[in-house]
Amino acid sequence: MQIDRLGGGRWPFGDPPAVATDRGAGTSFPELIDPAVASLARGVAALEPAAGVAGDLGTGVGLALAVGGLLVLGGGLAAVVRARSGSTATAANEGRNEKGTSTDSGIDGDSGTDDRPSSAPDGDEDPRVVFEERIGDGTLERLEPIAPAAVDRARAFDPDSATDPKREIDRLERELRTALEDAIADGRLDPGVTSTFGEPYEIVNLPSQYREVTLPPSDGTIHVADVESVAADVLEEERHVRNAARTIGTLSDHCREIETYVRRQEEAFTDRREAVEGTLADVRDLADRLEDDLGDRIGEFVVEGRHESIDGVVEIERLLSDATRALHRCTFDEAMRTLDQARASSDELLVTVDFLGGVVGTVDHGRGTIDVPEEVPLALVADVVPLVTRRYDVAVDLDREAREIVLERVEKESERDRDRQGETGRKGIDPGSGPDSDPPPASSSDPKSGDSRETDRERAREAVTPESVADEVLYVLRELDGVGDAASVECQTERLPDPVAEPAVLEELARFCRRQTDVVVDVELQEGAPPGFLEIRFDEHTGVDAGLETLRERFADRYGG
Repeated sequence: MQIDRLGGGRWPFGDPPAVATDRGAGTSFPELIDPAVASLARGVAALEPAAGVAGDLGTGVGLALAVGGLLVLGGGLAAVVRARSGSTATAANEGRNEKGTSTDSGIDGDSGTDDRPSSAPDGDEDPRVVFEERIGDGTLERLEPIAPAAVDRARAFDPDSATDPKREIDRLERELRTALEDAIADGRLDPGVTSTFGEPYEIVNLPSQYREVTLPPSDGTIHVADVESVAADVLEEERHVRNAARTIGTLSDHCREIETYVRRQEEAFTDRREAVEGTLADVRDLADRLEDDLGDRIGEFVVEGRHESIDGVVEIERLLSDATRALHRCTFDEAMRTLDQARASSDELLVTVDFLGGVVGTVDHGRGTIDVPEEVPLALVADVVPLVTRRYDVAVDLDREAREIVLERVEKESERDRDRQGETGRKGIDPGSGPDSDPPPASSSDPKSGDSRETDRERAREAVTPESVADEVLYVLRELDGVGDAASVECQTERLPDPVAEPAVLEELARFCRRQTDVVVDVELQEGAPPGFLEIRFDEHTGVDAGLETLRERFADRYGG
């Protein structure tokens, strides 16, 4: 420091520098740094008189004192600057931390309230990322079968068009959760299945892979009866739907697997059951075609099951009920075994009743041999033989070893009947024109034709035998060619020639056709015909042409013509 010759000290590098403060006033650099520095400067200034005295001793000594003072001043100044600088940095960091805390918390400076959604992430995070983290496409795929409407709304989410994407994500998540709660309450996670017969399945009896379900991510196993309660617990405990969806989706998939398995078993069962029911319907239909006491007795055998050698329709229907109960218990193997037993019994029963109908048809030929199918019990045939003998006046012999029955017509016509048949020949239903014969029917123009014609018809019916009207019956059967469709024939009886259009002829024809149950389904002769219609319906496996040919051959073989 240079000593003012006039006794004052001055800054060795000129005037002390002035530093601008925040108020704009100039302040010397030492005072700005610290009051201690100013005090140090004053101490140095106090040495100046001594330095002035020393100046008298010599310039060298004065210079040495000045240098020493500068060194002391520089060291103190450096220490003060370092301490001051550290204190300033600490204060700045604390200010920044306080400002950052206020910004992150989103607290309004005036009210102290939080304006952000409660679960929203940092404002800088992409809404698409937030949506994927909290919901995500995988979650929507799992939940679509359970809550399709809520899933559709979530898939329609567009963060670019949303006013507040984060609030919208909150709303979508709440909707998904509510939809899952409703699905559980409505039974959409109920693993139970109801059959097409209207009964519930006992799914607790299913195999273990369907009776139990493994849950992610712990791989824990629960019983199928606990599916709904576990789903409700998971939804309540998990904070985000995404986590709950993993478990609930697994439970839903397992319910669908159970239903698929049960429906597959049910479909196979239903197909077989319907086949058995169709066979039983055919058995009833064939039994109903058999007439008189013979038909009634055979109906008791094949329908009511009143014969120890066969299972009747009633017993087979009981087997169907047992099989259906086993199906609903989910004991599918037992259900199929019982159903197969019913199917075998129904097939045998159909063969039996069809065979018995064929026996009746063969009787109309007068003689013949019929093989007994293996499915038909010989014990049943032995009980039917006497019924056939009494009903049709035929001799029937059952050969058990050959499994066949032989029929031979028993002729019981008297000599007078044979003479009468010879006299009438093949001239129609009029029993004759001799002195003992009845007078011919009055014409429609005869004023006496009313009651007398009806009386003549009754007498004609009593006198007619199949042999006496063979030509007339065969004539009608030939006239029926080409007058029907694929299943039946029909004619107006009043259009037939007079010798043919007689009630006795038509009734004998209808009676004969009804006995041919193996080819004829139904015969309808309008009451009072002629006038009126005659309709013959044939079996679907026979057809009209073959059916008419069979009827003509059988009638001619039996009664001539």
